[in-house]
Amino acid sequence: MGKDTPILPLRILIPVPVPVIVPVPVIVFVIVPVIVPVPVIVFVIVFVFVPVIVIVMNLLFFVVGPAPILHMQAMYAIRTAYAHARPDDRLYILTDAPALYASLPIVTVLPLTAEEISRWKGDQGYFFRVKINAIRKFVAAHPDEDVMFMDSDTYCIQDFSGIPALLSQGYGVMHLDEGSMEQMKGQSGEMWQQTCGKTFAGITIGLQHHMWNSGIVAIPAANAVTVMDKALELCDAFLAAGVTCFNLEQWAVAIALQEEVRQHTIREAHRLFGHYWHHKYVWCEYITRFFTYSYAYGRTLEQELEAIRHTHHRSLARKLAIKRTLLKLLH
Repeated sequence: MGKDTPILPLRILIPVPVPVIVPVPVIVFVIVPVIVPVPVIVFVIVFVFVPVIVIVMNLLFFVVGPAPILHMQAMYAIRTAYAHARPDDRLYILTDAPALYASLPIVTVLPLTAEEISRWKGDQGYFFRVKINAIRKFVAAHPDEDVMFMDSDTYCIQDFSGIPALLSQGYGVMHLDEGSMEQMKGQSGEMWQQTCGKTFAGITIGLQHHMWNSGIVAIPAANAVTVMDKALELCDAFLAAGVTCFNLEQWAVAIALQEEVRQHTIREAHRLFGHYWHHKYVWCEYITRFFTYSYAYGRTLEQELEAIRHTHHRSLARKLAIKRTLLKLLH
């Protein structure tokens, strides 16, 4: 360069971004570094070019038996869950009546045989042992996926996307902490006397174990098989020891979940789900009216889901509880 050659200002040598004619990758990786600080570049690369990872959760339902109302309850529970689920969540039902759900596109049907159900009841014919085995069968077939079990007499109140986050942190989730067994009366109190301080399936039962309602049971993928294996082992140990309480199944599941998940802690889900096990008559009447309306007026599945999304289930539950109380007083 000669001494008389003019020196151009530096600013003219810096490329000027022209998004209209320069491809996007060039703008991001060639031009941007000249004018954008490094932290911003990293932010763009991470949050624009790296896909968001969604934790898929399986929702599992289980119903067996010939009674139509049992299946109507399950169909309503499935609809409430789907109405509030995330797009990537998947719904399954284990049932001995697969034909009833064949036309319901929002759930995958997993048929059960009479032989399976009979075997799952065990030597003592304990029905709720079937529930443990149903969940156990499912998690064994989906070992790398979170699962949330919903009883057929439950319903979803609102968005429950926070549950996968709890599972990813190593917590278990059940419907409701019913409290210390030490304070309970009736059959549950008797079960506490039969199990307190004793060791079953390698676990010594103590005050650290609460009774949890098993209408909702959510288990992290990493622990699901272990939890359900331990729950079955505890259930069988209780039965072998002569424990007689009808709900020893949920006692077994609660203990197994607390012992086997990473945080050794269970979180409640009752603010997100309802469980009407003690108000069955009035809820079954309501669900029957729901499907009768659909049949009479030709309501589509999408219209049913929209109706459920606009139903204030907490208010509905209060009204139905009052109705049940009045019916009891009158009879």
